[in-house]
Amino acid sequence: MTYSFTKATSKHILKPATKIWGFYFILAFGILIGFRVHLLMQVEDLKEMQNTLKAEQEQIAETTDSLIKEGERLYYELGVTTKIKQRDEKLRQQIENILNMIPDKVAISEIRFENNRLFMRGITASRELFETSLQSQLRAIYTTSNASFYELPSGWLNFESISQTDDGLIDRVDD
Repeated sequence: MTYSFTKATSKHILKPATKIWGFYFILAFGILIGFRVHLLMQVEDLKEMQNTLKAEQEQIAETTDSLIKEGERLYYELGVTTKIKQRDEKLRQQIENILNMIPDKVAISEIRFENNRLFMRGITASRELFETSLQSQLRAIYTTSNASFYELPSGWLNFESISQTDDGLIDRVDD
């Protein structure tokens, strides 16, 4: 026997509106947790990228320092090379001046230049021609200048001249 005209229905603890509200609450909480995880992953990626960029920056700074040092070294070498070139040009000019002093009646067969010494060997028509034209000019340049002569059957003279100076030709060019 039934005492009611309606059928019995089971009662739920939560009403359907509360179930919908709870579903959206859980969904919103899940979305917030997802965003937080996503943001934490981005922060970790940015930290790794920052560390990588710091390492690259340090490497670039080291490379820049080494390039600056290399540039300074190259400028130094350029200066040294320029000085050597200028010195060689002055030496060439000094040697050319000595060679231009040789008169027409004197034939040189050997010339050796050392820092403070000039050795010449050749033939000349006469001792007086050699001494007045070449030997006097060598004495003006070098501290001492001595020549020895050997007569040839043709009447010409072989000579060997050694001229020395206290300071070398290179030292004088450098000054």
